[in-house]
Amino acid sequence: MNASDSCSSQAPNSRPTIPPSPAARVAMVLIGLFALGASIAFYVQASVGADPFTVLALGISNRTGATVGVATQLVGAGLLVLLLVADRSHIGIGTLLNAVLVGASADIVLRFAPQPVGLVSIVAMTAAAVLLMGVGVGLYVSGGLGEGALEGVMLVLSDRLRIPVRLSRICMDVAAVLAGLALGAPIGVGTLLGAALTGPIAEATMRMVKIVRSR
Repeated sequence: MNASDSCSSQAPNSRPTIPPSPAARVAMVLIGLFALGASIAFYVQASVGADPFTVLALGISNRTGATVGVATQLVGAGLLVLLLVADRSHIGIGTLLNAVLVGASADIVLRFAPQPVGLVSIVAMTAAAVLLMGVGVGLYVSGGLGEGALEGVMLVLSDRLRIPVRLSRICMDVAAVLAGLALGAPIGVGTLLGAALTGPIAEATMRMVKIVRSR
């Protein structure tokens, strides 16, 4: 297919995607990081298990007495060190913001989030946690200010071991859950929901951002 064929195949009213302004990119990253922190807080309050790396943070919190937010920052710092050693090309300003702000946001939201009472409120808070995690990842990635340390390590493992990215992430999630369990963290239906739905919700969020940009 030549250039003229390609142009003629496009819809007459199709519009090019408008690159976001720097302010819009920063806003998406900050909102996404706050959503991730709020998600962690809701997972903790619902007490039905959390996403894999929050399980690891809960285990660290259980053993050290640190807040969940600080434990999340410790996990992020550890992943960041691995990324610094393995491949610094994945690090950007967003990577550093991620390592600091997600944990801080989790601790802030935990101060105000109510403890759910009854099945309905537990289900609602769990659903909010799963949704916010996916939306947060989608907004953060759409901002394009650098991958999170977790995503960076995932990509490095995929490249070094020559395995699909999905398999790399599954291996990391399993390792995080096992480590969290060894440190005394609980798991539950929230862990399964987080592992299964975060990716699809993040992808849907990223598609929605692209649609909004093209208008």
